Amino acid sequence: MALMYPDRLPNNVSPSEKPVYRALEQLPDPWRVFHSVAWQSLRKGRQGDGEADFVLVHPRHGLIVIEAKGGSIHIRDGKWFTSNKKGTHPIDPFEQATASKHALVGYLRDTIPDLPWLEAGHGVWFPHITVSGDLTAAAPDEIVLDRNDLNKPVVAINDLVNRWGLHGTIPDEFVEAITRQLAPTVTIRHTLADDVADVHARQLALTETQRHALAGLRRARRVIVYGGAGTGKTVLAEERARRLSADGFRVVLTCFNRPLGDAFADVFADNDLVTAGSFHHLAHTWITDAGLEFPENPDPDWWDDPLGELLLEAFTVGDFRTDAIIIDEGQDFDDSWFMALEAAIDDPDEGLFLVFADQQQAIYREDWEPPFNAVEYTLDLNCRNTNQIAEVVARIYGDELPTSGADGPDPEFHVIESPEGIDKALRGILHRLVNEGAIPADRVVILTQGRETKDRLVGQTSAGLSLGPIGTPDTIAVETIYRFKGLEADATIVILDRLEKDRDRALAYIGLSRPRFHLAVVGPPAVGAVLGID
Repeated sequence: MALMYPDRLPNNVSPSEKPVYRALEQLPDPWRVFHSVAWQSLRKGRQGDGEADFVLVHPRHGLIVIEAKGGSIHIRDGKWFTSNKKGTHPIDPFEQATASKHALVGYLRDTIPDLPWLEAGHGVWFPHITVSGDLTAAAPDEIVLDRNDLNKPVVAINDLVNRWGLHGTIPDEFVEAITRQLAPTVTIRHTLADDVADVHARQLALTETQRHALAGLRRARRVIVYGGAGTGKTVLAEERARRLSADGFRVVLTCFNRPLGDAFADVFADNDLVTAGSFHHLAHTWITDAGLEFPENPDPDWWDDPLGELLLEAFTVGDFRTDAIIIDEGQDFDDSWFMALEAAIDDPDEGLFLVFADQQQAIYREDWEPPFNAVEYTLDLNCRNTNQIAEVVARIYGDELPTSGADGPDPEFHVIESPEGIDKALRGILHRLVNEGAIPADRVVILTQGRETKDRLVGQTSAGLSLGPIGTPDTIAVETIYRFKGLEADATIVILDRLEKDRDRALAYIGLSRPRFHLAVVGPPAVGAVLGID
């Protein structure tokens, strides 16, 4: 059987593509069939897009592009038309297939070093009608597939191979390289720890929803991806930046929180095409590089519209330009920031602008709305938390997302009435997780609802372990929930003082959703009652 990408028929597949997908599944190994392929690339200094309904790859035959067309087809005065429930529309499926074939071959040559010559052909499949004879000079019978071919796909594809004389050879390493370009695989490291032993890892492939979103990001130029905590937004943002830069795009990858921005900067430290970091840090750099003055002690209101206006001026007078903007934590961005960042895009009509957001994490801008009209995707699988943690997170807002199915220990709640109670609870929890459970200290984090508790704990020792800022070696990190937003840990201890206001609940939602494996909550009895844990 052929290898299918994706390996299951998507729910939203069009009526014309569904029967073709089913037919192509019957091709023998080593055919590889890619459904709904899209690409964006820089060719000769210009951005270029392309897409194809199906791309077939074989190590001894090369590449075949197939367009699937539904409805009825007729030709009038040499022009193609299709008719369906929505009326009659002009098309030229053979010109489209030809253009897609040449564009795809060019894209693969540009993006895969040392790629040998690719034999390539194309065809058009009309799964709902029967076609007899040549349609036009550009549509000889040999490259036209119809309803009858659904029952004999192997013969139909072999006819295409013979029609185009596809008898070249693609070495195995280049078949794999083409596969990586047409169907990129992203994995999320989901680390689980045993209560009394060590940590072991398993890999979770992207869900069908995430694969669909990642493919969609390759088609649209304005995209907003919505997803709750743990649905993989940050992973997808990083992966999109990585792939765009691999295709020659200049990319800005930014977010609100400084620790997450620093993590982005570390990931792309050796990539000259990706400018990564927190928005405020990057804005300071861009403004000062443009020769403008950045205020030393601006008041809180300055960080909204005035900052956006100054940044817009910096892009107007400065030299910085990019091809793509990718924003994580978009719900925390002021509208003026989006407008300023758009000014950094070298070609406003062709540039890419991608935003990842979770409105339930809008702790800085509670009335946040999307900054522009865009294609929208929703990630609906929690692939970070265990089932048990996800159940607790869901109690904050009452909307539980399905999870990846991983089980772990039940979350624990420790009742405290004073700062001394916090210290005692931390000693017991850290002793079980690190000293007895062998979870490395740098995979455990303590999160606080306010800065006062964080400042008190930093520098202390608990259960023989040092407590300190994020990034300190051999130290249990202590941070506020605000600053840890967008990050994760194997085990998280969340200190919650109250759950009374909307802001309190938003912070709880963020903090409780950070751990991959173990969650411990420390707080007064009222907090435990809301969360339903003891």
